[in-house]
Amino acid sequence: MVIFSYCIGQIMLVRVRDTGEVMYLPQWEQTFPDTSFPNPIPVETLNEFGADVVLDGPYPSCGTYQYVISGPVIEQDGAWYTSFTVVDMDAEQIAAKNAEITASNKTKAANALAATDWTEVPSVTNTQNTPHLTNAADFVTYRNALRVIAVNPTFDAVFPTKPAEQWSNV
Repeated sequence: MVIFSYCIGQIMLVRVRDTGEVMYLPQWEQTFPDTSFPNPIPVETLNEFGADVVLDGPYPSCGTYQYVISGPVIEQDGAWYTSFTVVDMDAEQIAAKNAEITASNKTKAANALAATDWTEVPSVTNTQNTPHLTNAADFVTYRNALRVIAVNPTFDAVFPTKPAEQWSNV
């Protein structure tokens, strides 16, 4: 059997049976400087050299104020798997995350404003033009709410819902 899918980012992890050490395949190959391995390396070859493939374990999801770290490899039903742990952020990390979210909210609000700049063109709302935007007031309200976020962004900003365009009959 040849290894194709047991890779993390195209670089496979292996576990050395004698020591329990886990390393990337190129690093493991370097421990055998006088050996030329085929590419890809068959599982049988790894077995002959005392190594096991480390398969991807389930990757956990995490909340806004958490992150994932790699844990030790674990054996399950004769196979080795990566493991992961979800860790809560400390106060400094939370503050940095809030600053990141705040900056993102400012950019998002500015982009949403720019995407609706066309509603401010007088000819779009002029009732003497056909067609014209009939719900311009909804866009004014929407844009005002966005402007508040763009000027004074917060990490917990609540974005308004963009109104649907309503045009007069042609």
